[in-house]
Amino acid sequence: MIRKNSLLCKLIRIKTSAKSIFDAFREHFRPELETCPICGSTGNCHVHAYYSRTVIDFVNGRKQQASVGVMRVFCESCKHAHAVLPDVLIPYSSFSLLFILRVLGEYFAGLFSVEHLCERFGICQNQLYKWIRLWKNHKQAWLGRLSDAEINNWEFMKQLTYEDLYSVFACSFVRRFARSFLQSHANPVLRSPGTAHYCQTVFSPDFFVT
Repeated sequence: MIRKNSLLCKLIRIKTSAKSIFDAFREHFRPELETCPICGSTGNCHVHAYYSRTVIDFVNGRKQQASVGVMRVFCESCKHAHAVLPDVLIPYSSFSLLFILRVLGEYFAGLFSVEHLCERFGICQNQLYKWIRLWKNHKQAWLGRLSDAEINNWEFMKQLTYEDLYSVFACSFVRRFARSFLQSHANPVLRSPGTAHYCQTVFSPDFFVT
């Protein structure tokens, strides 16, 4: 999987949907400039196929569900295929990054009760508590135990949403932990063919959201 920067901006400024950002990214993406995360060669990738996945947004006060076409590129040098996923989407999750951060932001701000939040965003309490646990685990992993104890969840949320270039944080998280921020499922272990191995990383060039 190739994770791409699509959120080189402050998240607090984004007024559009994850699908719109995804579509804009795909329109500007040039596979012939891509670097293969397996062999490191540049200029050997081409579009191989597309697969459909669901993305859930919260736009204009309403939960929205849409379908996006995720591109897979094939490297002629090492014969590996890679899904190309911008950082507005979380691997293995139908909920967009923007959706989850909005839910957690309102929870950590103490604006509403759990019952109200779940009704407002159309989710179950079990899902909300899973996101809270995942957030806390990733926050502690990123900050370390001492800093994690000093910075509460609401302050860390504000740091992320007001970060000048959110993608810088997202990119650093992937490179440090080999999985994306708020990614709940572990990356798969590939058993066949013998030369294959799973790789999640980030390379340029990237599309800037302004």
